[in-house]
Amino acid sequence: MFWFLLLLLGIDLFDGTSLKGWYWTREAEVPLPSWEARGGVLQTTPGRGKEVYLLTEAEFDDFDFRFEWRAEPGANSGIKYRIQTYGDSQRRLEPVGLEYQITDDEHNPDALSTPRHAAGALYDYIAPDKDKPAIAGFWHQSRILVRGLHIEHWLDGRRVVNVDLNTPEAARSFDQSRRESRHMLRRQDKRRSPIALQIHDGRVEFRNLRLEPLK
Repeated sequence: MFWFLLLLLGIDLFDGTSLKGWYWTREAEVPLPSWEARGGVLQTTPGRGKEVYLLTEAEFDDFDFRFEWRAEPGANSGIKYRIQTYGDSQRRLEPVGLEYQITDDEHNPDALSTPRHAAGALYDYIAPDKDKPAIAGFWHQSRILVRGLHIEHWLDGRRVVNVDLNTPEAARSFDQSRRESRHMLRRQDKRRSPIALQIHDGRVEFRNLRLEPLK
């Protein structure tokens, strides 16, 4: 009943003070995660705790998700959604889903390797349409809009990804990737899943994570 009421009202995924509403393992002995809540900010803690994804306890299909993020120089993270499977890793939960790329565009080697790995990208599949890099040390405003097979990524007030996954254009873009999961992710056989925050390189901070489920 609690989650049903939240779905009707819209959801603050982060309460500003704790990891309530998130999980990161299926192990009987829950490890210390590589995340902490401090001063209204949800942040990664590289070098402390187990490097794990944070996943929402609630699951979503169509949604409008707005959030803010800040990365230190060289950092790399992401938000995964429409998760299709969790892979076969024994070390941690490994969500396989679409990903909103979060990174320091100016210094992270992965971001510099291809536009499809730049901040705001539909990671490895669709490069963001933007006119300047996402810089470190600055609070960026982002949005993920998902309705059926229509996907939008927004960055600092600009729509940088606008794609319908069932189009020939999307098929050509996904075929640029060598990932075995590309066809599964484009088909979207499963459309209801948690939202997952990634720890990858360096410290990344999140705040004001607000999600509105769409009918």
